[in-house]
Amino acid sequence: MIMGSEGFVYQRPRWTGAGRDDCVAGRAVVSSKHPLIGEAGLKMIKLGGNAVDAAVAAAFMDCVVEPAMNGIGGEGVMAIHLESGENIIVDYVGRPAAASSPEMYGLEDSMEPGWMGWRKVRGDENVVGHKACVVPGTVAGLAAALERYGTLSLGQVIEPAAKVADEGYVVGWWTADAIFRRMEAFWRFDEWRRVYLREGQFPYLPYTEEMAQPHRLSNPELARCLRAIAEGGPDAFYKGWIGDAVVREVQRGGGLITREDMAAYEPIVHEPEPGTYRGHQVVYDPTHSGTTMMQTLNILEGYDLSSMGYGSVEATHLVAEAVGLAFADRFKYMGDPGYVRVPQRALVSKGYAEELRGRIRLDRAGAVEPGDPWPHEPECTTALAAADADGNMVCVNQTLVNSFGCGVVVPGTGIVMNNAM
Repeated sequence: MIMGSEGFVYQRPRWTGAGRDDCVAGRAVVSSKHPLIGEAGLKMIKLGGNAVDAAVAAAFMDCVVEPAMNGIGGEGVMAIHLESGENIIVDYVGRPAAASSPEMYGLEDSMEPGWMGWRKVRGDENVVGHKACVVPGTVAGLAAALERYGTLSLGQVIEPAAKVADEGYVVGWWTADAIFRRMEAFWRFDEWRRVYLREGQFPYLPYTEEMAQPHRLSNPELARCLRAIAEGGPDAFYKGWIGDAVVREVQRGGGLITREDMAAYEPIVHEPEPGTYRGHQVVYDPTHSGTTMMQTLNILEGYDLSSMGYGSVEATHLVAEAVGLAFADRFKYMGDPGYVRVPQRALVSKGYAEELRGRIRLDRAGAVEPGDPWPHEPECTTALAAADADGNMVCVNQTLVNSFGCGVVVPGTGIVMNNAM
């Protein structure tokens, strides 16, 4: 859904292969998955803010109205292009507890289902429960972006989200479906059931015009946390009562996050890496999905996709093959460079892309297997974007990693914790 500053709302219909449509607005546009997210962003423009203000307000609202996809107990990354021409990455991916190690998980002999090639962890402890979460980065990252590149106060950008969390909102089909799908896995978590179910039942059906009273979801405890952050800044989250509540709950379930881990968290602000695609300049974040995106573009550079027609069978096949090869390498080689050696330069090299391109057949799907980049070496995420008339542009990706993260809701806060381990 794209919302313009003049109140124009454009919701793209189901894709039919007929091509692309344009959305034009005079002062600003915000693209998001929920109308309340776009409204929060555009409200900042009307208050005199810029695209960064709009994106941060939209991101906080996203934490409220898409609770399965992201939250202040999660993480993310923001890409900013300023009117001056400067490009910035704000990396607020979470950090493992200092005491974390591979030995904290027991491995089974079987493999995880799918094509990632990972050994299965005993009891799924790296996915579900208190040992699956890292120190959240969302609050610190959004606050850092606002302080450095925005013009409005933290209180101004947070209040729309806090108000909706307090008063509630109509549940859309995606959140309703996510609640239903996670009921079995998260039934053992009392706080998750209390916040998202009604008397143990799944009530949040998608709204239809036939419903006399649409189901609404509120989270007053989350609203209280948001307003505490608005008043006290990130320290209220990482060093105050909210952080204490996070540590207390995580450790109660066997997790390792400490007060020192919370207090030490800082987002990383840096310049993006440059790349090229068929004569176009591309900038990307090398530490996250940007490497996978750039690798995909390098593979596709050898084909003239535009001559094949938008949405054609030929073009779609090539994109699917390139994405599959890039993601196979992602799951094989990517990781936290603070802990593992990552062949990042090799993964985005043109020579390695040419090697992978040789594995693609035009007449059939190929095996999704990782390659060998070393010789070349020198469910759930949400996205939004905002742009203003001055030329400032912002893209945000936020996640809990899996739907509703690890299932742990911190008592007294309404915060859903990630499962980024």
